Amino acid sequence: MNVKVNRRSKIPYYQQLTQQLHLLIATGNLKKGDHLPSIRKLATQINLNLHTVRKSYKELQKKWIITINPHTRALVTVDSNKAKTISLQQLSMSVEQIMIEAYILGINECQLKEMFHKNLQKYYVESVRDGF
Repeated sequence: MNVKVNRRSKIPYYQQLTQQLHLLIATGNLKKGDHLPSIRKLATQINLNLHTVRKSYKELQKKWIITINPHTRALVTVDSNKAKTISLQQLSMSVEQIMIEAYILGINECQLKEMFHKNLQKYYVESVRDGF
């Protein structure tokens, strides 16, 4: 399993790990029924504290994406379609939060679109070139 933590990011390590594991499940790289590495093994592999990895696993468990059995490793319990749906719902809520913050800050629609477009160029060069 290829997960990494960006130590320079302002995003807490457990959130980075949670997002990456969720993405691995949503993209089908981890499938329903697959076992995740033990907390100790993953913590050693990516050089994180055990409590950080445990917190990430607990976050995924709260979302019903994995189950944790103390006698076995964590188990992926949802298929990629369900994980993707959960991801899209979270993304939609994040976009809404950004819009609310922009509104509160007095950023108008044109300014917000421009900010979004500039950031979109970092990841979707072709879409931006074609007019979105």
